[in-house]
Amino acid sequence: MSKDKTTTGQRWGPIKEFPEFPTTGCYPCEVEWDDMGNMWTAQVNGNKIAKVNFDTQEITEIPLPNKSAAPGPMEKAPDGSIWYGQVHGNGIGRLDPKTETLTNFELPWGALYDVGPEGRGSHTFGISTVFDMSFGKDGNLYFLMAGLDAIGRFNMEDQTFTKWDLEKSRAGLFCMQPGPGNTIAFSAWNSNEVGLIDVFTEEIKLYTVPTPNALVGGLTRSPDGKYLWFAEGGAQKLGRLDPETGEIEEYVLNGGPDLDPGAMRFGSDGKLYFVTGMYRNGDKLGRFDTVTKVDDYLTTPTPNSAPCDLNSARPGIIAFGQFAGNRLAYVEIPLTPEG
Repeated sequence: MSKDKTTTGQRWGPIKEFPEFPTTGCYPCEVEWDDMGNMWTAQVNGNKIAKVNFDTQEITEIPLPNKSAAPGPMEKAPDGSIWYGQVHGNGIGRLDPKTETLTNFELPWGALYDVGPEGRGSHTFGISTVFDMSFGKDGNLYFLMAGLDAIGRFNMEDQTFTKWDLEKSRAGLFCMQPGPGNTIAFSAWNSNEVGLIDVFTEEIKLYTVPTPNALVGGLTRSPDGKYLWFAEGGAQKLGRLDPETGEIEEYVLNGGPDLDPGAMRFGSDGKLYFVTGMYRNGDKLGRFDTVTKVDDYLTTPTPNSAPCDLNSARPGIIAFGQFAGNRLAYVEIPLTPEG
């Protein structure tokens, strides 16, 4: 069952959009909240980190020192700082939301060149391709290097890097989020797998998705911490992994043949929210009830907005970036499962 607006259960919406960013075609994707209540996003094509004041809608854009960086993934650290990965710049970075200063950390692998008239670091480029990142229970930052088929770790205390190479080449590492237990979860498009790395034992386990060519994208941990949910963009399904048994269950969505479900998070109401059509210029935000198995959708005010990634850290709100819409947006949801 699917509807364009709401199910017969808890109401949600409508979607509200912020003004477009001053930088045209900047491709905003991930959203993080700072401790002051501001929203931050990485502009992949604009090569900037941007702040949106939720109350006044005022926008601030901060250019990255590395003009080849292409910032993509973002993650808030326990200390309130916001970290970001560089798709082209072969590094990771730290944002201090209070001072709005950026600090760059170059990766020890994959660098191709470091040139530029402004001096070293002004045009650093490499093939590591940091595609997503997440903090583990050990307090360290983990990240996917799609270009190297590897997982990286940045030790927050001594600022050293560690790398784990995956056995399969061209796995298509895509998404990373906290997983069940002590793990960090990740997805691999090309190898059709989801994986878990235990941050304490460093053991990596891979699980093959039953549906071939599912194009596993977004993933998230269930509120009870037992399961890993993931999106199958090529199959129009959602999947659920039980890491205790290795069993995977799949659920067919009813949003259409070109739905392309992607990044996902559980909301404060216990429902599973996901973006759709990031690479197909879609325009819908989806919601899935994990109890009734009912999915429904809201359409973004901006047509073909290509919703990219979302954030549910603030109770009652699902915030997300719009690749083609060139802006951030959010939708209000119930504060609790009871409404």
